[in-house]
Amino acid sequence: MPDLLYKGHFKNIDIAFTYAVTTETVNASVITHNCDPIAAHILSRSLTAGLLAAALLPEKQRLNACWKYDGTLRTIVVDAGSDGTVRGFVSPSQLDNTATNLEELYGKTGTIQIFTSKKGKILNSGTSETALHDAIKDFAFFYCMSNQIETEMTVMVGFTPDPKHPVKLCQGWMLQALPNTDLELFTKIRNRMNSEEFRNLMTKNSLADGHFEELANSLLHGTGTTAEIKMDWGPTPNFKCTCTQEKIATIIKTIPIPERIDIVNKNNDLVIKCQFCNTPYTITLDECSKLWNEKK
Repeated sequence: MPDLLYKGHFKNIDIAFTYAVTTETVNASVITHNCDPIAAHILSRSLTAGLLAAALLPEKQRLNACWKYDGTLRTIVVDAGSDGTVRGFVSPSQLDNTATNLEELYGKTGTIQIFTSKKGKILNSGTSETALHDAIKDFAFFYCMSNQIETEMTVMVGFTPDPKHPVKLCQGWMLQALPNTDLELFTKIRNRMNSEEFRNLMTKNSLADGHFEELANSLLHGTGTTAEIKMDWGPTPNFKCTCTQEKIATIIKTIPIPERIDIVNKNNDLVIKCQFCNTPYTITLDECSKLWNEKK
């Protein structure tokens, strides 16, 4: 059964949400990048977070998130669209045995930069510090600080020993306070989302009948309130890269002159591999020369 995405809100308490099952989508990316378990966990959660946030964008807009850390984990990049497409990578993709605790993994300082775009034109951007030793919490913190929107996110991932299908289950939630939200109630629901009981529910079969409703009702359990749920189907999540030969040609045009000379002296075709999907593009020296000599 394909992945899915819902978006909507709890009407009478003015809290917006997105919910996604991304198992097949993140499987494709983890296999593409040959991630070890730690890197696979980080990449799967980050891709899902990107999809959850991008689902709230207007049509044809995209969200790009770039995390920079100074631990053994250096970079995470996610590019997600309002159409449900997503791509991304984690660097390095092999993180097992590189750190003994979260501080060594994430480091002491870092930043997350998020910008939205449409047809390649940047619409807005912002940056915040990363200090929570968790990529998803840092993502939510960005919205709280840079966008001044109270936000909470959770993404749960389960794995199998099957190398051809390493991710058993991946699903996530994103909550955002609307203008009339009772922030005290939002805090209660946020705490509920981080509770052991709710997290255990997130590890269950996402395709079982009534699973979404069980999760939604669980978020409100113990808060002293009930809510009417308005929900719509969102686009189906899928791993898709937007790289093309033409985009690679644009990259080649930006190569500095000293590096061009080195390429020519080596007398080998230039091979450039897309960071998002690992597709190799081979460009001959003649093609490089034509690109470098094109008039602007």
